[in-house]
Amino acid sequence: MATADVYNTVNSHYSALARSNSDDITHHSQKVALSFGYDADELAAIPEGANLGVSCGNPLAVAGSRPVS
Repeated sequence: MATADVYNTVNSHYSALARSNSDDITHHSQKVALSFGYDADELAAIPEGANLGVSCGNPLAVAGSRPVS
């Protein structure tokens, strides 16, 4: 597949997700976000409609960052 085709396919998929209002998409994205390392408190703190299930993961969890005390 050519680079432009890959770009267009990914763009179409993520654009459709961004425009979607389905409860199924919301439920699925929350499950994905949990598997990426976000916890329930973090998911509760994000703005309504945010979709962490299409992210690149949870970079702070992967890096093992912790608050400085």
